[in-house]
Order: sequence, then structure tokens, then C-alpha cells
Amino acid sequence: MNRKGDFQTDVSILGARIRQRRREIGVTQSELARRIGISASYLNLIEWNKRRIAGTLLRETAEALDLPLDELDGSSERRLAETLAEVAHFPALGALGIEDKRIGELIGRFPGWARGVAALARSERAALARANILSDRLSNDPFLGETVHRMLTRIAAIRSAAEIVTEYADLPADRRDRFNRIIHEESAALSEVGEALASYLDKAEEADPVLTPIDEVEAVFEARGNRFAEIEAAAGALTPQLTDPHPIPRRAKADALAEEKLGEVIDDVIMNRSRIATAAARARARRALVDYAAGAILMPMDTFATRSAELGYDIEALAASFSTDVEAVCHRLTALAGEGLPRFGYFRANAAGTIIEMIGLEGLAVPRYAAACPLWVLYRAQQSPEAVLRQRALFPSGARFVFVARARLAGPIGFGKPRHYLTDMLVMTEDDAARTVYAPDPSTFVEEVGPSCRLCPRRACGHRVEDPLSE
Repeated sequence: MNRKGDFQTDVSILGARIRQRRREIGVTQSELARRIGISASYLNLIEWNKRRIAGTLLRETAEALDLPLDELDGSSERRLAETLAEVAHFPALGALGIEDKRIGELIGRFPGWARGVAALARSERAALARANILSDRLSNDPFLGETVHRMLTRIAAIRSAAEIVTEYADLPADRRDRFNRIIHEESAALSEVGEALASYLDKAEEADPVLTPIDEVEAVFEARGNRFAEIEAAAGALTPQLTDPHPIPRRAKADALAEEKLGEVIDDVIMNRSRIATAAARARARRALVDYAAGAILMPMDTFATRSAELGYDIEALAASFSTDVEAVCHRLTALAGEGLPRFGYFRANAAGTIIEMIGLEGLAVPRYAAACPLWVLYRAQQSPEAVLRQRALFPSGARFVFVARARLAGPIGFGKPRHYLTDMLVMTEDDAARTVYAPDPSTFVEEVGPSCRLCPRRACGHRVEDPLSE
């Protein structure tokens, strides 16, 4: 594969679709050319994708072929072409010599087969994503590890007490009774741990498992599209109270207003409009929603959306424009919603490389408990603090994303004090990135990355530290 951007293929379906439809209705090339007012040789070039067709000529061709205009070059066909382009570059299919330059011809001549291949690819991707989630949880979930440890501890206690009772026949009755009680109590505790584990595994098989407090909170944000209209409505009236122009006191004032003025709205979201069941999750959700409310006060959505588009979604320029920090801007960008607006995901990692906060993006598989791919620019950013780094990332599925990461100092500053950094990273699809200042040009280097070693099929990667799931 060419890593410099030649991955993009000619996926035009117009020529093949015109040729196929013309043959279906029994019209010769010369006759169709006469109807639309061009030469037969020029139509031949169009049918073989040597010339482009648009505007009035496209409309006249659709009328001559008795086809709706959108059936010649509709958005559904473009999405189908994008899916097939991803399929053509699956690592597992690399040795098959798939003609990725002829995707448009496949769609134009055999649309049913094209849709069938795409449907199989989507099904395979969904199954793989499900396997990845289960593998991640079963291999790395701290709840599972703790539960298994508790089971082993109970089993060891039962075995020790049982061995004493069995091997020492002359034990006094009172001591024998005591060991029997230990066996009974530990057996009851083991049963409870076993029930908890069975419940966990049952939930792990559900379509949308919610297993931990972090999962509960993320599920609430995901269900709401990371947008809370009731908080947005109440926050706008508080923005005029931010009179200090400096970022740190402005943020402190916004936090205080969110706690004092929007506490009831936040509590209503948590208690009445979500499925949060545990106290730990409620506390975590409240912290997250207070942060959300502070961002809404600092950057009212209508103004923020307009200014974001004007600045090309530049996180540093937006931070300066609203006198706030890059972290708050990143969070606010994930709340953007509307036709034609780019969609953003967000990750935060600490110096140990642990992802400590995540707002996912559809199509991006991310390990919840294991370490993510070390090739992500998320981990490289701390080598260049305060600098914005961009990465054009190609995943094994063929999906392409643009990562934008920036490391920032966290904690006290001063001479002799250690420097600790956190990294914020925005994620967007390559199509959405085209609407931002971070749009890569065709020559931008494409890096092959994965979700994590365990979930990545690229066996030849020099950074692999763990065998893939499929082995």
C-alpha cells in the first residue's frame, strides 16, 4: 500500500451505471448520444469513466435513460463505494489482488452484488467489534480480575479448613465446629461471588453491556449524543456573569456557577433521566455534568458553533477566542450536533499512557481496559508539550481517522517542581477533518495503527507486545 495518500481510488459509478442502464433498455451508444446532444465517441469516454459528467448533461442523460437523477450519482452509492474501498484494503484480503480501481464499475454493473459484499463486510465488522469488546473486558477488566481473586481466596480458605478437619481426627469438638463454621461461611461467600460473576458474564453478552460506573456514565452521554439541552438552556443566562477576561478565573467562576445555579438541573438529569444505578456512577456523572455545564457557560453553543466554523475548529484559536483552555474546547466540540457539522471524539491520557477519559466516535474501536495502540499520536504528544500534533491514521478495517493531540501541564508549577502532563486528543473521520484546519492533503503521511495489540491483525508490526486475538 502506498502510505503517501494514493490509497484513494476512482470510485465514480456514473459511467458504469449509464452503460449498464443503456444496455438494459436496449438503446445503442449512438442513439443515446444523439438524444443528449453529444458525439458517440464522447459518450464512450463517459461510460468508461474517462470523462466526467455533471450539470445539465447529467440531467438530460438521466431523462433519456428514464432514471431519477439521484440514482445515477446518489449519496447511497457514494457510501457504498466508500465501504467497498475499505473492504478492498482489509489486511486479510491483501494477497487477493482486489481491483480497488474498479469499484465504481462493480457498483454500476452489479449493484446487488456490491450491496451484498458491503452488507457482509458490515456484519463481519460488527462481529469483530463485539469480539474485541469481549476480549478487552475478559482480558483486562479490573472487576473480573478482582472477582476471580476473591473466588480463589474463598476457595483457599475452604480447602485449608477442610484439610484440617479431614487430617486431624482427634480435634476437640469445639474446634471442629469452628472449622465447620468457617467452611460454611466461606462457602456462602463463594456462592455470592459466583453469582456476581455469573451476572457479570450475562451482562457482558448483552448488546449494550453496562458493567462499571465508568460504563454507566459513558452510556448516559452516548444515549444523549453528548448533548444535554436542558443544561444548555439554563447555562446561557449565566454567561454574562463571567466578567474576568483571564482563563483561570473565568473557568473557576464557571465551575462555581455550574455548581450553585445548575445543581438542580444536573441532579434531575442524573436521577430522573438516566439509567444510572450505582452511587459511584452517580458521583462520577455529577462531576462530568458539572464540567459540561461549565463549558456551556463559558462557550454558549450558538456562538461556539458559529465561531468554530469561522476558525476551522482550531482548538488553540477557539481557546483564545473564548478565554478558556484547550481541554474545555475539546469537550465542547464533542457536543456539536447538526446537519453538515463535523463529529468529534475525545480522549485524555496520563503520563502512564492510561486513557482516563473517553468520548467515543462511531466506527472507532477503542480498548476500554487495555492499553491502546502505542503508535497513536496521543502518546507521542508528551514529547512535545503544548504543541498540536496531527496524525492521519489508517486502521486494519480500512477506516481512516485524523487524530489531533496536545499535551498540557497539569499540577503545580514552579522551580524545582516536577512536570506532569496530560494529553488531550480529538478524533474525527477523514471526511469530517476536511472541514477543519486539520485537513490532511493527499501527500500527508498515512500511519497504519490499530486499536490495541490484542485486537490488531497486523502481525508484522514492530511495536507489537501481545499476540492478536485471532491466534
